[in-house]
Formats: sequence, structure tokens, C-alpha cells
Amino acid sequence: MQSTAENIFTPKDANPVLTSLHEISAPSGINWMPQTLGWQLLLLLAFCYLLYRLYLQIKRYISNAYRRAAIVELDACAESSEGYEKVSKILRRTALYAFERNQVAPLIGADWESWLDKQCKGTDFSGEFKGLLSQLAYAPHSFDSQPAISPDKLSSFKSQVAIWVKHHRGHYG
Repeated sequence: MQSTAENIFTPKDANPVLTSLHEISAPSGINWMPQTLGWQLLLLLAFCYLLYRLYLQIKRYISNAYRRAAIVELDACAESSEGYEKVSKILRRTALYAFERNQVAPLIGADWESWLDKQCKGTDFSGEFKGLLSQLAYAPHSFDSQPAISPDKLSSFKSQVAIWVKHHRGHYG
């Protein structure tokens, strides 16, 4: 007597020649790993290049931490009463971090403003905001006795400082 599994798959009037045939086995899966040494070296080289690019991105992210910190400080001082004098301090501190101290520290007044403009395209400290950096740096700490600066001008000045912080080309950053 035949097994029930064989009876299910074999019709009663099947050709006896066909009953001796067996199912074809499928070929093994295709290996996608390159078989030749040249392709393996090229794959290794591409992987090393990607690791190097990742390293450069991480290094750039870490080296720009001072920029992110300065932007956070600028945003925080936008609402505070000390915001007037902090903007100038933040700008000076950022420049001291990004450039050599002996290059930045002696700059004051118009020299400081023109130097800032040279380090970042798109800023106009020596034009539209001429003298405002010095005025804000030495302003009294009391909010009521601040220099007569319109809120719009101060807002656009802070945006200029933010542009400079984000886009200057420093020696270290």
C-alpha cells in the first residue's frame, strides 16, 4: 500500500514514466561579494573613503561647537535686558576663538568693524552699523539708560552678528 502523501500527489491514471521523475533542486543563491581581488580592493578603497568623509564631517561638527554656542547665546540675549552689551561680547569672543589672539585683540573701533567685514561676506559692520559695536560694548548695564537705538536696528544688527558667527572663515574653525 502506498503512503497517503504519495496518493494525494499522484493521479490514478498517471503515466508510469512520469511517476519516476523527481522535483528539480534549485541552484544555490548568488554570492554578491566580488570574487576577484581587484573588485575587493576597489570595495575596500570605497569603504575607506566613506570612513574618511565621515571623520571629516565629525571633525567639522566638533570644531564648529563654538559657533553653535554663540548662536544659542545670541538667541538667549535677544529677550534679556543685558542683550545690548552681550552681543558685542559674543562677537569678540567668537572672533578670538576662531582667529589668533594677536590678530583680533588689538582691533577696536573702525578697524574692528572693517576686519569683521573682511572675514565674512554679507556683513556690513563698517557701513550700516558703523560705531554700533563700540556703542553697545560700553553701554551702561541698566536697560532704561540704553543708548537710543531703535529695536529694528538692534534686531537687524543681531542678525548681522548671527550671519557673521555662522559664516566667517576662521583659521581654527
